[in-house]
Amino acid sequence: MSFGLSQRDIVFLSHLSRSEFQKVTAFIDTANNMVYEYFGTRTDFDIIICHGSWEMEVQIVSRIHNLSSGQYYSTKSAAITDYHLKEIVVRCDIAKFGHYLHELIHGILGTRHSHQLKEGLAWYFTEVLTGSKIYLMPTLSASITELYVYPVKKLAGSLGQGFLKDFALGNATIHEEAFSQDIKDLFLPEEVFYTKKRYFR
Repeated sequence: MSFGLSQRDIVFLSHLSRSEFQKVTAFIDTANNMVYEYFGTRTDFDIIICHGSWEMEVQIVSRIHNLSSGQYYSTKSAAITDYHLKEIVVRCDIAKFGHYLHELIHGILGTRHSHQLKEGLAWYFTEVLTGSKIYLMPTLSASITELYVYPVKKLAGSLGQGFLKDFALGNATIHEEAFSQDIKDLFLPEEVFYTKKRYFR
């Protein structure tokens, strides 16, 4: 079935109860509309809905070779984005609204951005779009906040939110050398970034 996702599909791997189905589709529809209203575009990634750790494990194992070197996922992950297959996988039994929004933002980001930069931009704009409704946001670990969110917030403070939005979509460029080291690190090759930051793991 399609929910305005630029002719892409939502695939349910398990039979869900009527209330679960309605919750998932409402989350996707609402998040998709929020992304479109703010960015003026929608993802064209398929969305795969899992239920439970086993289905999530199968999805992760089946696409390990596609995932970025910096992506560390387990069966406890609420969602992942596979850029190669253009698929978003959400484990609906634990995902909050913010997880759906975060992954749909991932699906529109500029393709040349590093994984860590995409992660920071996606979490930053998830916070922007949820605003004061903090109950919509997943609780972020200290390492996610330190590695990804803080540097992007600093970048937003320097560039302004409008320019950062254009940059996020791949419609603008910046010279990262002009910024502090934590921001410059977001532009490193992924292998270098995650080797450098491994003490957070």
